[in-house]
Amino acid sequence: MPFTFPDRDQPIAKSVRKLARNRLEASLALIAEAERPQGERVRELRKNIKKTRALIRLVRPNFKGYERENDALRTAGRVVADLRDRDALRDSFDALARRVYLPLDARAALREATLTPHEPPAEDAAAAALTEHGRLVQEIAERLRGWKIAGSGFDALAPGLERTWTAARRAMHQAAADPTGEALHQWRKRTKDHWYHARLLTPIWPEMTAHHVAAADALGERLGEARDLAFLIEALERAGESAGGGKDFIAAAREEKERLLSDARTLGARFFSEPAEGLSRRWRGWWKLWRA
Repeated sequence: MPFTFPDRDQPIAKSVRKLARNRLEASLALIAEAERPQGERVRELRKNIKKTRALIRLVRPNFKGYERENDALRTAGRVVADLRDRDALRDSFDALARRVYLPLDARAALREATLTPHEPPAEDAAAAALTEHGRLVQEIAERLRGWKIAGSGFDALAPGLERTWTAARRAMHQAAADPTGEALHQWRKRTKDHWYHARLLTPIWPEMTAHHVAAADALGERLGEARDLAFLIEALERAGESAGGGKDFIAAAREEKERLLSDARTLGARFFSEPAEGLSRRWRGWWKLWRA
C-alpha cells in the first residue's frame, strides 16, 4: 500500500491506524522471511520504523499515546541499528577508496583499522536481535487498535506538520554552526520526517506536492552522504595513528563532505525558507479543495 493517506473521506485516526498497521505487519512478515539477505531485511525494517515514527509525529499534539509508542518504536529500531551501522561505514569507505589512490597494502590496513571497532554482531546475536525486534513490533501492533487521535481533517495534522518543519529548520541552523556527524544526522532525520509527511499528504495536490517531495528527498540524500562521510572521518581519525596512509584519505573525505554540505546548505536554505505557518496555511487550502 502506498505511504499516503488512503481515502480523503476516511477519518484521520482510522487512516493513521491503517497506515501504521501496514508498516508493522510488513515488518513482521519480513522477519519471517529467513531466506532473504539479512542486510536487505534490516534496511526495510528500519524504514518501517522510521515511517511509523514520522506518521505518529504528524499527529503528535493530538495523539495522547504518542510518547509511549514513539519510545517503543525507538527501542525497536535500536535493537537492529547495530546490524546496519557498520555497513554504512564500510560503504562510505569503499566509495571513497574508488576515488582516492592508496597502495593496496596501505588501503587494506586502513580499512581494517577503521572497520574493526565496528564489527557486526555474530550470526546468533543478529538472529536474536531480529527476534527481539519482532517481539517489540508485535507488542506495538497489539496496542494499535486502541490508539486515540483527537481532531479531524487538517486540524488533526497541522500542529504536527508545523512542529516537524520548525524542528528541521532548527536542526539546519545547528548543523550549519557545527557540522559534526551527529548534527548532520539530526538535520537529516528531521528533513526525512517532513519528507514522509509530504508523501503522506501527496494526494491533496499531487502535481504540486510531487516537486516538494522530490526536493526533500534530494536534500535528505545529500545530508545522508555528508553524515556518513562525517562519521567515516571520525572513524578514520581514531584509526589514523595505527594505520599509515590515512592523511590523504581523510583530506579527500573532508573535501567531499564539504562539497556535499555546500549543496545541502543551498538546497536547505531554499527548501526551508518558508515559516511553518505559511506552509501549513497553504497546504490547508489544498486539503480543503481535495476534500470538497
